[in-house]
Parts: sequence; structure tokens; C-alpha cells
Amino acid sequence: MRIPSPRAWLQAHRTGLRRAGWALLGLYLLYLLAANVFLNTVIGERVINRKPDRYHARWDWALSAYPGHIHASGVVMGGHARTNRWVVAASRADGRIRVLPLLWRTVSFGTIRAHDVSVHVSKVAEDKPPSKREGRGWTLDFPAITTPSLLRLDFYHARVTGHGQARFVFAKTLQGGAMEVGRSTLRMSRADLSVAGLDLLRDGELEFGLSIPEHIRERARGREKFGILDAWLRAEGAAPGIDLAARDGEAMPLGGHGHAGHLRVDLAVSRGVLQPGSRLDWSAPVYSLDAAGRPLRPPLGLALRTREEAIDLALRVPRTGHGSPWLHADLRVDDRRLGPDDWLAPLRALHGRVQAQWSQVPLRWIDTLLDDLSWLEVDGRGDVDADLMLADGQPLPGSRLDLDRVALVARVLDNRFAGQALARARVAGEPGGHRTEVAIRMQEFTLGPEARPGQVDLRGSDLRLDLESGGALAEFQQGLEARLRFDDAEVPDLRSYNRYLPGESARLLGGSGKASGDLRLDREGGMVAGHMRVRGRGVRVALGPSVLSGNVELDSRLRRLRPQGRHYVVEALGVGLDGVRLEQARGGDAAWWARMSLDEGRLHWREPFEVDGRGTVEMRDASVLLGLFADRDAFPRWIGNLVDSGQARATGRLRIRQEELVFDRIEASNDRIDLQARLRIAGGKPGGDLYARWGVLGMGVELQPGGRKLHLAGARNWYESRPALLPE
Repeated sequence: MRIPSPRAWLQAHRTGLRRAGWALLGLYLLYLLAANVFLNTVIGERVINRKPDRYHARWDWALSAYPGHIHASGVVMGGHARTNRWVVAASRADGRIRVLPLLWRTVSFGTIRAHDVSVHVSKVAEDKPPSKREGRGWTLDFPAITTPSLLRLDFYHARVTGHGQARFVFAKTLQGGAMEVGRSTLRMSRADLSVAGLDLLRDGELEFGLSIPEHIRERARGREKFGILDAWLRAEGAAPGIDLAARDGEAMPLGGHGHAGHLRVDLAVSRGVLQPGSRLDWSAPVYSLDAAGRPLRPPLGLALRTREEAIDLALRVPRTGHGSPWLHADLRVDDRRLGPDDWLAPLRALHGRVQAQWSQVPLRWIDTLLDDLSWLEVDGRGDVDADLMLADGQPLPGSRLDLDRVALVARVLDNRFAGQALARARVAGEPGGHRTEVAIRMQEFTLGPEARPGQVDLRGSDLRLDLESGGALAEFQQGLEARLRFDDAEVPDLRSYNRYLPGESARLLGGSGKASGDLRLDREGGMVAGHMRVRGRGVRVALGPSVLSGNVELDSRLRRLRPQGRHYVVEALGVGLDGVRLEQARGGDAAWWARMSLDEGRLHWREPFEVDGRGTVEMRDASVLLGLFADRDAFPRWIGNLVDSGQARATGRLRIRQEELVFDRIEASNDRIDLQARLRIAGGKPGGDLYARWGVLGMGVELQPGGRKLHLAGARNWYESRPALLPE
């Protein structure tokens, strides 16, 4: 059989081939039309952005020249996975999708090449949980995403800008499947690197590599991935000077200044462990101030070396003259792990000595270290004199830290103590461990409500705040015991304390005084126990419509009822009243005095106070008690004469709650008369009952809205028929 030549075969099948070619051309033109209509109309955008909260993409225009090929311009993609949000932007990108792997639910890309790329990755508070759909999810496979022009990378708190080359390799199975980052690299010349807003490198050479083995989320969540990754960083270039002169209120008081420093870094991390041979050298001037506020520029040198056994770290700022700042530190870290189980692990393995003297240091960083002591706040500038000897991350006995001119705020019971302080920290040895003691002294201080920062309720001197804790420094706050003391501070206007009183039922109308306090605090700044004393002069107080004036002395001791909260046992409460006059009484009345105490008392510290207890009063006479019910002229003459006839003693129940003041089961007597009474003042309006007895004579007074009613006949039976105001 004769085989036809190719030419003959083509001639014989010319018509069929022509038809097939036209069909293929038609299919190709149809693909071009359909694919490019899909890419350049809202159809493609709606399909791709079905869940924009998890993934979204947009582009200015795009085309596909053949199946699987995509070229796009003005590309912006972003997504939200768990607590991570990411955005990638490129001026243009070319890529290819492999068609056959789609049959196995795999979206596999060929090399994707992007230009003028910016990447932003950040943490967000909102957690996007993974999809709960059943079955095996699709797999995304990116063998190589490359760019010859990476312009910017924001990765959490780190930022790199410049012009460089990058390659990223990534694979992820959706719906809780495995994730892997292949060997990915970044190389950038004339790079600028900053971390948390602090410039570390300018116009330098930067190389970075990263890989993460295949794993599922349950094996390594979030920052736990740091414990399984491999990474390396090499960088060299100009480093800015450290600016301490102009950064007062920031948590990290370090800023860049100029290009006078130099940085050289060669670090490698494997499975979260810093590798031997890693090194870092940094030299830069420090822009600071001396004690008189004049500018200084001492040089700082830092060197880090990594050995098989440890990480060595040395810092030097040489002393240049009397009063100049200096720093000398030689430290060793016996643990090369960098996290994530315990980010403080290097500090816990720290050995060595740090010595420094520095004036005008921004102190907000101390507030950051005291994050667990939220009731203490340090700010402003101060002078530091330190000599710390460390072993296993703990200061050894003999270590000290002195801070002068510290702006300190202590928040206690919704009040704000503020002033400039001296702080002296010492570490002392004791059986079984060490004890850290911090003595803080404010030469001048003010106190005001935290809710109204501009208000000053109290102004004094020599406030003492002592902090003590045993055990490790890292757990300083766990065993913290604090004591705050001040004496004879001026209270310019007692009316500022009306927020603790029951509104119109009892309120201060005027007066000034002095206050002292001795408070024991827990680690949250809550008062465990307290001894408070107040002396008021020229005090005017309104009890409903009645107004009393005179001098007051209050002495109270409180103890917290439960481990947490603001409910207190009143262990002792004494109130002394002298020179008191009931302003509605006739002018000839002699000044009145009384000595009061509260037993079995409870106090809930809030605004206003809630107080409940049983009281005892020794008083000059019962005239003021009688005057709370009626003017003297409203009573028979014998009542007034008997009430004034001698010293009296009274007992009764007291309750203050919201805008109500209640005195119940009051029993008062002197040598000639007995009084019983109950009085409620609510919303400024008094009501209650009084019964007075002299021998066989008796009289009752009923306070009613708008007036009083006397009961002369059957007064005792009337009083006993009236209900009590407080339960037993």
C-alpha cells in the first residue's frame, strides 16, 4: 500500500483542515471576547469579590492572550484571615494559571511577575474564623511570585522602603488545610528600615530570607509560627543618631536624627533560635540634654555576638567630663530562643552588669514596663543613676536605680495623685530570695477626681509611696504591696467632696481643712486598708432644710471586706464636732459639741458613699437633735428647758444610700429627759417621728410634707405604733 506524501495528504484534507482552522480561530476569538469581557466588566469583579470581607481584588484593566494567561494593570488585592489583614498593590502584573490542576481542586499559578509592588500586613482586633464548610478545600499554589521593583513592605511594626527584588513562594489548602512558605527572599539597595517608628537603617543594603515548613494551624497559631520558621537578615548602611532630646510623651522615647551612625547586621534564626555566628554592630550619636537643658551628643556603641553557649551584648557611652552622661553594660544571655512561648525568655536568662548616669531622660518607657500596674503612670523627663547586677534576669542584692524629677501619677479610688517625685529602688537579700523595694517621694502633690483632671481637691507636700515585692522582678506586680501616706494636706474647699454625699439630703455648703491618709494598696491600686483623718474649720453642712456650722474632726479606719471590690468594714470611725450652731435656732444658744462613733459599720466606696452601721453620740445636750424636727418656739417651754439641762448620750442606726440619709432607733437621754426618734431625709426633704418624755409628761412630733404635727395626748402609744425606717 502506497503511503501518500504529506503534500498530497494536505491537498486531500484541505477543506477539513480549513474548517478546523476556522473553528479553532473562532474558539480563540470567542475566548478572547469572553475572557476579556469577564476581566474588564463588573461580571469578573462580582465573581472574584463574592466575599470582600475575606478577599477582594480590583484592577484598572486586564487582558488574557490565551487560556490561563492574565495581564493586569493597577492591581490592588487584599484580604482578612483570622487577626491578619493584608493588602498588595502593583502597577502591573503578568501570570499564568495552570488549567489541568483545576481538575484536582488546585489553583496552581506559574511564575507571577509584578512591578512597582507595595505590601502591607497588619494585626487587627477582629478575628475572622475559618470557614466551616465540609470536605476538602481548594489548594492555592504559588510556586513563585516575583517582582524586580518592590517599593515598600509593611509587616506589622516593621517597614522597609526602597527599590528591590523579591521572590515569594506560598501554598495553602483552604478550610483549615496545611500552609507552607517556601524559600522566599528580598534584596533591596538604598533601603530604609524602621521598626515601631524607630529608624534603624537609611540608604543601606538589605537582604532578607524566610521559609516556613508545611503545617496546619493547630500546630502553630499566629506568632507561634516564629518557633518553626527559618529566617536570615543581612543589612549594612547608615544609621540615624538616637534622639532623646525631643521625645517626651512616647512609650518608646527613641527617634532618628541625621545619618551619623552605622549599622551592620548578620542574623540567622532557625526554628526560633538565634544561630551561632549571628552578629550586630551599631554605632550612633545620642542627641540628649544635660541637667541644665543644654544639648549633648555623646557617642553610643553596641555590639552583639552569638556563640554556641550564649549571646554576648556590650553597650558603651564613654564619660566625657564631669556631669556628662555615660553608660557601661556587659551582658550575657544564656538562652538563644527568641519565642514565642515566652518572649521574655532572653531577659530571664540575662547576666551581667549595667551602670549608667544620665540627665533629662524621657521616662515614658518606665510606664510601658509598669503596664501591669495600670494605676501608676510615669512621664516627663528625669535624671537616672543606676547600678544593676543581674543573674538569671534578676537584680542581685545591692542593685539600685535612682530617678529624680519624675512626673508621677497614682490613681487610687477614682482619685488622681500627681506631682514631681524622687524614686529610689533597691534590691535586698532575704532568706529564700530577694526583695525589691521602691521608695517614692513627692515634695509637692495635688489630688483631684480622675473624671475631672483640672479639679484640685487637695494640695500637700511630702507624699510617700512605698512599693515592696518579693520573688522575681518579672513578677514584681504579682506580690506587690504598696503603702501611700501623706499628712496635713490642705483642702481648700470641702464642697468638692459633695460627690460622696447623698445629694440634697446632706451636703457641704462651705469650709476648708486639712487631710491626712495612710493607705495600703494591692497590685491593682485598690485600697486594702486605710486610715484617713480630716480636720475642717468653718464647716457649713445642710441636712435637708437644716443648716449647721462649726468645726469637724473625722478619724476613720477601713478594712476591705473581700479580696476584691470596694466594700469595707468600718473598723473605727470617730467624728468630733465643736462650736456647732444650728443656724435656724435663736441667736442666744450656746455653741454645741458632740463626739460620735460608728460601730458594726459597712462602707461601699462609690459616688455617693453607701454607709450602714450603728452609732453612739456623746453630746453637750439634745438641742440640735430636737432642732432637726422643729424650731424651739414650736415646742412647749418645758421641752426646751429640759433638753438644755445637761450632757446627753444617744445611740441609733445610720444608713446613707444614693440620695437618702436615714437615722433610725435613736435613743437619747440625760439626767432629766429621754428622747426617741427616727429621721429620713430623701431628696432633701425630711420626714420622721420624735418622742420626748419627762416623768409622766410626753410629747410626739411627726414631720410631714410641708409641716409638723404635735402629739400630746397618747404620745407614747402613737410613737410605738409608727413603723421603723430600717430593718433589724
